[in-house]
Amino acid sequence: MDIDISGDLSGIRASQIQELKNLSEINTERSELIHEEILAELMRLTELWNREIAVYITRPGTLIAASVGRHATVALPPIKGRSQGKHLRCIHTHPNGEFRLSPLDLSALASLELESMASIGVRDGNFTGLQIAYRSGESDPFIVNLDSDHWKTFDYRDSLSNVSQGLSLTITKTASGKERAFLIALEDSDQGSNEDLTELRELARSAGVDVVGQLAQLRRYGQSRSYLGSGKLEELSHRLQETEANVVICDDELSTTQLRTLETETGVKVLDRTGLILDIFAQRAQSREGKLQVELAQLKHLLPYLTGQGQALSRLGGGVGSRGPGETKLELDRRRMRDRINQLEKELKLVLQHREVQRRQRTKSGLPTIALVGYTNAGKTTFMKAAMEQAGSQSDIPIGENKLFATLDPIVRSIRVNSSLEVLLSDTVGFIRKLPTQLLRAFLATLEEVQQADVLLHIVDASHPQAFQHAETVHEVLTQLKSNDKPTITLLNKVDLVMDEVDLNILAQQLPHPIQLSLKRGDSLKPVWKLMSSLVT
Repeated sequence: MDIDISGDLSGIRASQIQELKNLSEINTERSELIHEEILAELMRLTELWNREIAVYITRPGTLIAASVGRHATVALPPIKGRSQGKHLRCIHTHPNGEFRLSPLDLSALASLELESMASIGVRDGNFTGLQIAYRSGESDPFIVNLDSDHWKTFDYRDSLSNVSQGLSLTITKTASGKERAFLIALEDSDQGSNEDLTELRELARSAGVDVVGQLAQLRRYGQSRSYLGSGKLEELSHRLQETEANVVICDDELSTTQLRTLETETGVKVLDRTGLILDIFAQRAQSREGKLQVELAQLKHLLPYLTGQGQALSRLGGGVGSRGPGETKLELDRRRMRDRINQLEKELKLVLQHREVQRRQRTKSGLPTIALVGYTNAGKTTFMKAAMEQAGSQSDIPIGENKLFATLDPIVRSIRVNSSLEVLLSDTVGFIRKLPTQLLRAFLATLEEVQQADVLLHIVDASHPQAFQHAETVHEVLTQLKSNDKPTITLLNKVDLVMDEVDLNILAQQLPHPIQLSLKRGDSLKPVWKLMSSLVT
């Protein structure tokens, strides 16, 4: 049986292409995923050409089509004369030794309705591992990993039967457990402090993923097309295999070209800093307003990446970066997506109008408004809870988590400080460096609480090694909101954790109206209210 070979065949001898065609003469047994001789030849040619090779095998075991791709990707062979590929298995090689399926592989499994999709890692002509995904009746495919000791004894026919019956046995679902993230960043200094990656690690933890490795490069060596330089990109590919990471998270906002290049070169899902923050927001938003704001920000962030068949549309496996709008909205064309953005903006405009009515009612009460601002995870929610408890009010505010952006939806509470002072205290979303402009605009409804406040209470985590830089970031955001000239009290929180009193005193000298205390320790807030009384009266 002569088969067609598609794909990138440039530079390949006709005799070698014929060797690939000759594999169709070998029949795979029903219990086998792929015949051992076919696999050996695919690995040999993969090493020889340094290119991926994909083949289709029917359920009876006939190889009917093949395709050759570039080093890190291959276009699947067209399915001729078939309305669907539900009785076909696709098997392809990865010449860099990485055997895990990519988001594009899982996308093809679903869109082509294949029976299964398998990837085989090849390095120096040797087998490094094999991963198979099966379509199931559920949203996520079933996955099985096989090493060199077990793939030959693996019974493919039994595995199909198990999947059809909903049995897992040695098969685990892709959604089980946490995703394994590998972090990358460009740094301005060669001092090796990795401060950017430290915060990115905390963001990833807040998003619910396990960080298994990180890699940094000096910014001057970065590339506009691939973000990292070629050498670091090659190192990243090796590190991904070593750590078995299945998502790369970048500390900067990536361009369309950078995101696609990284996904193509690594074969795994790639998420930038903005996408990660938005994913956290999608998990945290509880109110209708918060959900509207998150969806609006996510759609505006995704719009530049949606060029019809971009890899950003192939994230069908769920996990970090896929919460929020969901699969159906990600598949909208540009026109429909813009329509949805316009609709969300109109709905948020109504929210702004509603908030304005509430704000006017509060203004009529004559109570001064105090807005809590600060870097994320500085202790704003803890302050509000402590303020209510010390004022004798019953607190309905949940205890803040030790995670970035633990609070997203704004909270406004009336607190009677003493017989002569009652205030409206407003908790807001935490600030963070590199806060995207579109995110700031999307959360204008929330941040207007800051713009309308009489006094700002800036809470700083004094124990953080970057406390002053965090304070500067908050000041920069306040400047964007045109609120940097408001009366401000600085609350230096967590002083019980500060190791150097000299550093604490220097920090206090650089910030307006500093008050040192520990909310966790339960220190009295009387110094805060005393200073606040002088500012609002």
